[in-house]
Amino acid sequence: MALLAMSGLAAACGTNDGVPQTIAMVGSDTTQDVMAALATQYNNNDPSGYNPDPDSNQNVLAISATSPDPGHTVASDGVTSCPTRTYRTPTSAAGEVVRPNGSGAGRDALSASVQAGDGCIDIARSSGAPRAIGTVPGTDLASFEYYAFALDAVGFTTASSHIPADHDITLNEVRGIFNCSITNFSQLGGSAGAIERYWPQAGSGTRAFAQGVLGFDPTTINTCPITLSQENTGLQIHNNSDEQTAVFPYSVANWVAMSRGTVTDDRFGQIYFDLDDSSDPTLGFESPVRQVGGVFEPRTPTSGDPNGPIAEGNVTLVDPTPAYPGVRFVFNVIDNSTGPNSYTAAKRFVGFDNVASPSITSPLCNGDKNSTLVNFGFGPLGNAADPTHNVPGSHCRLYTP
Repeated sequence: MALLAMSGLAAACGTNDGVPQTIAMVGSDTTQDVMAALATQYNNNDPSGYNPDPDSNQNVLAISATSPDPGHTVASDGVTSCPTRTYRTPTSAAGEVVRPNGSGAGRDALSASVQAGDGCIDIARSSGAPRAIGTVPGTDLASFEYYAFALDAVGFTTASSHIPADHDITLNEVRGIFNCSITNFSQLGGSAGAIERYWPQAGSGTRAFAQGVLGFDPTTINTCPITLSQENTGLQIHNNSDEQTAVFPYSVANWVAMSRGTVTDDRFGQIYFDLDDSSDPTLGFESPVRQVGGVFEPRTPTSGDPNGPIAEGNVTLVDPTPAYPGVRFVFNVIDNSTGPNSYTAAKRFVGFDNVASPSITSPLCNGDKNSTLVNFGFGPLGNAADPTHNVPGSHCRLYTP
């Protein structure tokens, strides 16, 4: 069977219907900034000729970049029954909707929209993998499709001066911090100083993923303090004056994008521990980031760093017992039951057809947007064919619940 890798322009043939549609995206904080950039490119018809309708991609942030929240108004497109809607947290007028904050909240909003048949939500940004099938919050509809478009990792950070000089920490020591058996940096080989657990907000994909890495939910353990904080920011740690105590899970992509100035830098001194899960002693302690020419980047495998741990083989969907913990796909989730008024338009932006004949392969999935992914700290996926997850040799991977 011949496998075809299509350019964005070629893939557009026969997929645009001449009807301008609004494509609303909600959910993950981890991917909101890169998807905002991609939405802008797509709305500007980049690559040229791919979006002639034109469809309007509306990327609703999980949290507002400014305070007070100015709101994000998504216009009705006349194709679905969804009225013009304003997302704002907190709401300030009747009819406004709270921004879905996090991967779980985004997928739940997509599910609710599909079940209501209103077409209000077309894409859920998610850093979390497929969930159990169901129709209640916290589950996925059987008609969901997860398009993995890049690699990210979750590491553990601190801004404390009590951190061990070598930054080394084992996975069991991380578990000890979050199960309250380790409460002082001196227990890690650092100088004496209390440790305080920080954990992402409810509904966060990073929270769910980090919980999977630990193997337990630290919020159920109350023998030492735990503070919930918006994911992927050191702002609350800073505002609480907890830089010397806090340990926090943090997206590598977001940390790298902040280090580069691609997005606003609110790390407030958070740096990574070098992690070892002790399952493969030949790997030693691995940092999830490296510095090349004075610029930080995720440690994806390269000729100069062939054992870079942020590799597809370390994603638990690929290997349930990876050599290095904490590597994940990031996804866009769409629903295949919604037809041409939502599914087709959304897939044209973030997905591909898992068949070996020319149909839809988005610029995101054919590799055209790899430079944008790199700029925002994500590791692009290769296009090696996989008969289950990307028959056309796409740079995305298709998973279902």
